[in-house]
Amino acid sequence: MRTPTKILLWFFVALYILYFGILGVQRYRTLYASYYDLGIMHQTVYNTFRAIQTLDFSRILEMTNTESPQQITRMAIHNDVLLAFLAPFYFIYASPITLIILQTLALAAGAIVIYYLCLEVFKKSAIAPIVGALFSLVWLLYPPMQRSNLYDFHAVVLSTTFLLGMYYLWVKKRYRWSGLFFVLSILSKEQVALTTLLFGVYALMRPVHVSLLSNPVRDTLKRIHSDKKNFMFSVLVIAASAIWFILSIFVIIPYFRGADHFAAARYGEFGESPGAIIWGIFHSPMTVVHSLIKNDAIRYVELLLGPLGYLSLFSPLHLLIVVPEFAINLLSNSPAMRNIIYHYTAVIQPFLFIAAIYGLKNVLSWIKRLPWIPASAGMTAKNTGRDSGRILSILCIFLLVMTMWYSYTKSPLIYSREREIHPFVYPQKEWVRAEYWAKQVQDETTTVSTTGQLAPYFTSRRYFYTFSKYYSQAQYVIIRPNEIYDYTEKAELVPVYERLVKDSRYRLVEKQDNFEVYKRI
Repeated sequence: MRTPTKILLWFFVALYILYFGILGVQRYRTLYASYYDLGIMHQTVYNTFRAIQTLDFSRILEMTNTESPQQITRMAIHNDVLLAFLAPFYFIYASPITLIILQTLALAAGAIVIYYLCLEVFKKSAIAPIVGALFSLVWLLYPPMQRSNLYDFHAVVLSTTFLLGMYYLWVKKRYRWSGLFFVLSILSKEQVALTTLLFGVYALMRPVHVSLLSNPVRDTLKRIHSDKKNFMFSVLVIAASAIWFILSIFVIIPYFRGADHFAAARYGEFGESPGAIIWGIFHSPMTVVHSLIKNDAIRYVELLLGPLGYLSLFSPLHLLIVVPEFAINLLSNSPAMRNIIYHYTAVIQPFLFIAAIYGLKNVLSWIKRLPWIPASAGMTAKNTGRDSGRILSILCIFLLVMTMWYSYTKSPLIYSREREIHPFVYPQKEWVRAEYWAKQVQDETTTVSTTGQLAPYFTSRRYFYTFSKYYSQAQYVIIRPNEIYDYTEKAELVPVYERLVKDSRYRLVEKQDNFEVYKRI
């Protein structure tokens, strides 16, 4: 049975890579990507790549400040140093396309991990390969993941598969490899360490979590120490996670930024600094409740759990691991963090799937204990019987129906009500001129300023300036006026654009409909 399901698995994975690889690249080429965040990430990785090439290590993780003309280190914004490890791939092809493909490959690989995790969880059952293939398909059809894949590029999105790999390898007791994926995960963004910290606690308590309340303290400690390798691994994960989070939030980011983390402003009702915010969350439970109600937490949770048929709820201990990430998103005053089209679900997803897999197993186990279920329904009994198969079939059909419903209503696929077809059907015609001018100014010493959706084409350079009042730092200013008038910052940018048009230091060298190029004289 495994061979057909593996063929099906690889078919699903290949189809996902082909579809989202092409769509992601087409989205970039036709100007549906943006400076926030494909342009920023590309410039950071490109500068690191050039640092390796030229041995000018001052360029490692360097980017141009989005709010001023100064150069800064990426850690002034986020401690996602994993970006530096992507630079060697630029020796193959130094382009935003490389990041898009890497992100797609990483997420697709998660389906393979899911398959083997299902084999492990259901290893005493003949239907394990079928369950594995089903959950792999659900993974690839999961709307929040598909959306995060398309929304430009973020290092933290890679942690979706890294965290999943960390957990699976821990289950297999391959602690060194699990540790490697743990390290990759926390390097993808500073707050991921909170999730890995709770994973470490879960791993430490796993030998006793079922019977913790019914055993004396001495017996509990004995159980924890019974697997010394697991004990050491768990303690190291907990300690490393705590240290990395504290260093990131209170030392590294403030050092490079010269101030507290910029995202602290999103939690102003709890405090003004990261420390005050953490204290405020624990000290003001009613404020937390008010924030959850105000921020439509139920709808957000529904969009995350619904595609999994709510099976994750039947393994609550796994859900507890991502409570910090849920809190970060739900308590923020930024609605974007509760919108599944962005990357903010990346850390939550792997543990939702892990919980759903174990949740399915738990439901089957509970059902077979009901007095009206024949003994033959037991999954591990000899001759499992038709009843077990029927119960599993019903649950799997329910899961598939829920997945397809949310895929139809929320995914970017072509059959969805929210399908993403614009890059193919409505390509923004200025992309042709953007591609042409990217070649004309490809010398990385040429400084350029552009509007947001043009930016990914022009960030292969040390100094790049998103269009703002600092445009005069650039030798070339390349814009699409409609972006300026459509920006939320148009009140600020329209006067800047009008000043550029009259600026005697710049000469208009091209004007075609919605595309303008200015060169500094």
